[in-house]
Amino acid sequence: MRPLITILLAENVMRFLPAAVLLSLFTLPGAAMAAGPATVHHSYPIHYDGPMVHHGHGGAAADVSGDLPHFDVRFHGGPVQTRTVSYAIFWQPPHTYMSPTYRSLIERFLRDVGGSAIYGMATTYTGSNGRVQNRSRFGGSWIDRSPYPSRGISDQDLQFEVLKAANARNWSAGIDAQFFVFTARHALPNVQFCAYHSAFDYGFPGGVQTYAYGFIPYVGNVNGCNVPFGISPNNDPDADGSILNMSHEQMEMVTDPLINAWYDENNGEIGDICIYSFGVPIDFAGGNIDIGSHPYFLQEDYSQARGSCQPNL
Repeated sequence: MRPLITILLAENVMRFLPAAVLLSLFTLPGAAMAAGPATVHHSYPIHYDGPMVHHGHGGAAADVSGDLPHFDVRFHGGPVQTRTVSYAIFWQPPHTYMSPTYRSLIERFLRDVGGSAIYGMATTYTGSNGRVQNRSRFGGSWIDRSPYPSRGISDQDLQFEVLKAANARNWSAGIDAQFFVFTARHALPNVQFCAYHSAFDYGFPGGVQTYAYGFIPYVGNVNGCNVPFGISPNNDPDADGSILNMSHEQMEMVTDPLINAWYDENNGEIGDICIYSFGVPIDFAGGNIDIGSHPYFLQEDYSQARGSCQPNL
């Protein structure tokens, strides 16, 4: 999880109804109507990511004094994402900015990543529901042109955005689905993090589904969130930076989707531990990994099986 924005609590601007009321207007995609309103039954903790964020679970900061920290990534009993379907949600109101190739490059990465070395490093992790497989496919994207809430964007607004997209495109939820929400430049002021991931349970009594989601704000040239040294293997620094942050969130979602599977109590999840572990560029464009014929610049992630950052980019 990579951090850089203060998310302001706000009403949803749409009709000025509380988000909980708006959520109750939606039915689960493909689900039959049941007695009682559909509601968010439970929201899981948010795991933030960013250079200035302390990554310990439960608010504990890593002890970085003296010797190098000892990483102790342990299993805490929850599920992993054994194979995934990823969805991209671009929340871009009129007259807001995303770079010309921003959406296409993000979609390309989500098509490419299944079967790659970066995704394959997670296959040593097993959860309550089985072992991670190096299998991920892109399920599609959706563009939302509705305005941002006037008082700022809250996490509840992002949950609502996930539900809007799933309803509009008839996307299925579940533990192996990944929903990524992308906002436009300057959608969130006072950036304090690069990205985050979380999850929530939503539905009717007896028909609750889990939605695991990542929030990837448009960090642009914010120091600490974009690719270092101005490297841009795809000639789009904004997109390359968001792909770097998205990969971080994706691998943490795979191994810790409900914030109760694999993490180090003091140093965070597998992406946090290796947040500055990039390896070296391998091509003239500055990429440190080629997936198929496409270059990317990604960070490594921690392998508890090998006790090191992998896949040794």
